[in-house]
Amino acid sequence: MRRFNQFFTLLLVPLDYVMVVLTFVGAYWLRLQWQFVPIIYILPFPDYLRLVMELAPLWLVSFFGFGLYRFRGFRNPWELAGKVLIATSVALAVFVIGLFIAKTSFFSRLIVTYFWVFSVVFVLLGRAIVNYFKQWLQYAGTGVERVALIASGKMADDLGGQVRSAQPGQKLVGVMAELDLSVLAQHRPDRVIIGHELTGEQMLKFIRWCEDHDVTLQYVPSLTGLYTSHITVDTLVGYPIIELSPTPLSGWGRVAKRLFDIGATCIGMVVALPVMAVVAVAIKLDSKGPVIYAQKRIGELGEPFTFYKFRSMYSEMSPGLGGERAERMLEELRERNEADGPLFKLKDDPRITRVGKFIRKTSLDELPQLFNVLKGEMSLVGPRPALPNEVAEYSDAARRRLLVKPGLTGPWQVSGRSDISFDEYVGLDTFYIEHWSPLLDIKIILQTIGAVLTRKGSY
Repeated sequence: MRRFNQFFTLLLVPLDYVMVVLTFVGAYWLRLQWQFVPIIYILPFPDYLRLVMELAPLWLVSFFGFGLYRFRGFRNPWELAGKVLIATSVALAVFVIGLFIAKTSFFSRLIVTYFWVFSVVFVLLGRAIVNYFKQWLQYAGTGVERVALIASGKMADDLGGQVRSAQPGQKLVGVMAELDLSVLAQHRPDRVIIGHELTGEQMLKFIRWCEDHDVTLQYVPSLTGLYTSHITVDTLVGYPIIELSPTPLSGWGRVAKRLFDIGATCIGMVVALPVMAVVAVAIKLDSKGPVIYAQKRIGELGEPFTFYKFRSMYSEMSPGLGGERAERMLEELRERNEADGPLFKLKDDPRITRVGKFIRKTSLDELPQLFNVLKGEMSLVGPRPALPNEVAEYSDAARRRLLVKPGLTGPWQVSGRSDISFDEYVGLDTFYIEHWSPLLDIKIILQTIGAVLTRKGSY
């Protein structure tokens, strides 16, 4: 459901661009047709269109600044129309001032007037078309948000009535007077609104349940046990509502991080591909077996994916400790495990090849994960992807690592790597999840370069 709303919000960006350009084209045509004032000079249409297409993103920036691309939508069409009018006026004012400063001969004041009058209509028309298509899909049963309500008395009646009236976008799937997670799970909600007082421990358990099941949680703020600083405040039928978000990596945060991942990875591939070719040849010459090691790892929200690394251990084809022999030895080696918690780390692991020791020390074995990043299974920065048997031993606190995509590097990489304890490992990842920002990602990437060069804590 969340991705359904995000898709239609993102669709508004190119649509608004098209509508702004079309409005400018219409204003140009009207100026030529309705010559109430004789035309002294007007820019040739090809030059006019090129200039408009180059400067139209100014309107998108203004729309973004005035909250026209928020994923939560608007309470009524008048609020939307007011914001469109203000955002369009501000962008047009900046546009005209810029042309005046640049001393550009562009068009008459009538074109400005025509655009200002019709731009609001065109933008709202485009959004109405998108909303109509969205509602059509929802009437057909696609993208309907399933809402469960935990409340009683007048509050349950008021909130329940509001959700029921929000058709087709929302569907009330259950009303509960008391919280019962087993019953709630049967309703499979996308959003839960709670107006029932819970103890701090109960609330903490409920928040984590919502995180694990990708459920949006809203509650009346008289409740105690506020869990995160990432909140959105709204009202519903007169009741103040606080929505909790476990991480800023939602909505536009997720979009920004994904765009950064794609751009940075494509640039990094220019340097990485020749290095990967050399490493592949070295692995092949050093020992028999495949160059790439593929393994099942656990990603965002517990979803498994195929994780790629350069092979650093002997394979079953090698004369060394590979295949079934390596698996049998693993049980013996666990007694020498130098990591705590569910992790397994051993400095002098006899299963590692000569080239494997070097590429592990330099982290070159991680380079194939750039393809995981491009596929959208991983991010450049995030918690390291865990093995299924490790996740099976996770505590509730450790499971928060699964709220975001795993990363090629992360806080652990720049804070001691294999030398830190598992609790510190989880604490660093939790801090990252709750305080993510683009600048934090860039900082970690730069610090990772230093950590790799010094080889601190790597084995």
